[in-house]
Amino acid sequence: MKMTMNRIIPPFLILLAFGFFALCFTVEGHKITDPTSAVFLPGVTAVLMIICSFLIAKKGVSASDPSDAVEIDDDGKTLVEVEKITRKQLIIRLVLFVVVVLLFAYLMNYLNFMILSFIYLIVAMFMLERKRIVISLINSIVISVVFYFLFSFVFKIVFPS
Repeated sequence: MKMTMNRIIPPFLILLAFGFFALCFTVEGHKITDPTSAVFLPGVTAVLMIICSFLIAKKGVSASDPSDAVEIDDDGKTLVEVEKITRKQLIIRLVLFVVVVLLFAYLMNYLNFMILSFIYLIVAMFMLERKRIVISLINSIVISVVFYFLFSFVFKIVFPS
């Protein structure tokens, strides 16, 4: 299954990142190269997504042996759990994740950012790590609050209310 994931996920992430980058050019009256523009930060995020996607693809190609991807701590225990997943389950998760992201973008026009980002994060974390719901809940609360205050008070970006 590892080989199948290495073939599916990196191209999917790369296409998603390029699509996100292309969307930055569709906003009228804003230039992606202008730091004061509304599309500058999303454009930078898209470029970072593209770079990270290619790095994930490169790491997936170089980790031909499944034991290469598993980190071992000082006690000899593995730090990463490898989840057994079928191709069908992987495709379902990818489609659901894209639906959740699109739903998040759509609902941002109607719901408060902090509440919506909390819901999005808890759903995304649950999709990725099903065993640690309490940790996911705490992480979602902390990340939502920190990002809201960081962007609202440091970067002075107004979020939809």
